Amino acid sequence: MVLAQSIAESPRKFLAVRSVLIVTDSVDRETGLSDQLHQSGYNTVNSFYAGDRLKGIPRQTPDAIIIRLTTYVDQASIIADALRNRYAGRNIPLIGIFPENHEQDRTAFDSVLMDPVFPKQVVHRVAAMVRLSIMQTEMTLRLETLNEDFNIDHKLDATAFDTKLTVLFIGKATPEFMVIINALERKNVEVVAAFTSFSAFDFLHDFVFDAVVINSLNGMEPGLTIAQTMRRNSALYHTPTLLLGHKGKIQIQTAFEHGVSDILYADSDECDIQDRILELARFHRLHRQVKAEFETMGHESVLDPCGTYSSTFFSKHLNRLMDAYSAQDLPVSVLTAEVNFGDTVSLEEKAKALNELGAIIKNLVRAYDVTARISQNVFVIAFPGQAASGLTSVEGRLSTIPNNTKLLNDGPDGQPQEISLNIDIAEMGHGVTGETWLAQRLSQAS
Repeated sequence: MVLAQSIAESPRKFLAVRSVLIVTDSVDRETGLSDQLHQSGYNTVNSFYAGDRLKGIPRQTPDAIIIRLTTYVDQASIIADALRNRYAGRNIPLIGIFPENHEQDRTAFDSVLMDPVFPKQVVHRVAAMVRLSIMQTEMTLRLETLNEDFNIDHKLDATAFDTKLTVLFIGKATPEFMVIINALERKNVEVVAAFTSFSAFDFLHDFVFDAVVINSLNGMEPGLTIAQTMRRNSALYHTPTLLLGHKGKIQIQTAFEHGVSDILYADSDECDIQDRILELARFHRLHRQVKAEFETMGHESVLDPCGTYSSTFFSKHLNRLMDAYSAQDLPVSVLTAEVNFGDTVSLEEKAKALNELGAIIKNLVRAYDVTARISQNVFVIAFPGQAASGLTSVEGRLSTIPNNTKLLNDGPDGQPQEISLNIDIAEMGHGVTGETWLAQRLSQAS
């Protein structure tokens, strides 16, 4: 297949907004999706496919690609392979959207959705896939840093996907519900049934599930409340929830506003229902496992006592981050938090508070952000591929720690002892190395 000439572009500016390329053979059909992506903070570029070539492929690499074809749907995999070659060297998630019950080779895609799909549902999938892509890239880079710079041959858990997928079903055991349960069991999925929302949350509290299916054949409650409650729980936030209902009886917009991941219709083909559940369950299992791997990617030789990485590891890894993301014309931002104490705080109290603070800072950011302690009272966080303009919320969370966390005992006079954070954010440019940045930063520390 032939790719058309790239459209012109101006030099890239590092903005917090991510971009999505939408490949379609019906531009008008994707208006609602583009609007929803824009509302969610994404830029979009539409590429039209007329059967022979793609028009309007951007030279600037997108953060995700959606391929949604109607007339030429059988050529979707060919287009996906061509775009991978076009943007070789970038870990870009390719998301395919296919007609319901369409037999399609899915191996060319990182994630697949089946019509009918809804704009918010697609936006959620894009966000999840972009996040997973960054996590996978960062995992690869950390393994390289551990191996090449510290001679640590860290092994990933090879047995992580050996166990059955586990799905929780919530609601009455109606005939339609039982059909789905039996179909999934034939796919070697372990099914757990909870007939009330009370028992459901007992299960969710005690066990880990790859997906949750809620019987909403007799109304959207309590399904909406369950989904919304799960989104308010950090441990359950990413667990996909699906509502089973009748066509015309489910309020789509309301469902997705409450955090529902997909809709199952009782009269849909059994394979379609299986595919929708298993696609989400497998993705969640992968995302959960990748996140868990980050917790084990350390060794006492590269860790600070507070649990963050050491200054030596950070400088070496920052080199690798700069090389990887500069080659893609993407930024690496570094947040520095310098801790200052009042005159009455003893050395012993400082040491204890700093160890506690390091653990808190590490847990306030994402697993793939690189947290380190570069001196006794200076912590840093590197944000791979993240523009500085997108870190306002992180800065806000960190700045509240001294006021919201009791890190020091009161002084002899009964008054709180002083502790403060001086936070600075820098966007790293081309040619910066970890060693030069670290030396400059330490020279500036008070």
